Amino acid sequence: MAVINRCAIAVAPREPMRAWTRPFQTREDMEGLGDEESLYLVPTFDDDKEAQRCLEHHCAAIFRAELELWCRDRSLWPEPLSAELFHRWFQVRLFPLVEDLAGLPLRSYDPEGCLFTSPDVAAS
Repeated sequence: MAVINRCAIAVAPREPMRAWTRPFQTREDMEGLGDEESLYLVPTFDDDKEAQRCLEHHCAAIFRAELELWCRDRSLWPEPLSAELFHRWFQVRLFPLVEDLAGLPLRSYDPEGCLFTSPDVAAS
């Protein structure tokens, strides 16, 4: 087990987000969109003040990623994508410690789908 050099922000949709997604939902979606959270890895933070700064810095990117999951047509997105709207649409939890229990190299994909493998943090 290894602690990685990331913290995490989890977001779960509140009712305004659920209501906005309804026109874009399939039957399967309607059964699955509850309090399910999305998890975003962010740079490390050491205290609550730093965590809030990190959240405010990344909330626009998280908001866009969540909207993109449902609708790629940005003209249908709410405006403006403010921090205030973000907090009305999402319940947020902050995780100051992220541990890797998998024991495998971390892998990520860039927007074009190219695979990148991080060094084996489990071996550290």
